[in-house]
Amino acid sequence: MGLSTIHCFFSDGTLGLPQYAPFDKILVTAGATEVPKFLLEQLSVGGILVIPVGDSEGQYMLRIQRKNKLQFETETLDAFKFVPFLSGTAPQH
Repeated sequence: MGLSTIHCFFSDGTLGLPQYAPFDKILVTAGATEVPKFLLEQLSVGGILVIPVGDSEGQYMLRIQRKNKLQFETETLDAFKFVPFLSGTAPQH
């Protein structure tokens, strides 16, 4: 397909990829029980994290924007049901 700038990682998604941070956008496609602090830390100022948060019964999609080094603005969107976030795996490229 000629896509040369895509990289895939098999790792603990809750840890993010600090070696490539900061990120302008982070899109999470697995349900988390809470917003992983490492993902928030890796957002650039003005950056946006979209993540489904909840339990096995369902999650709400959150849109979180980093306003400055310490402040975040959270918008709760619609209800969803995603597969759970898996953790505990070291990054592999």
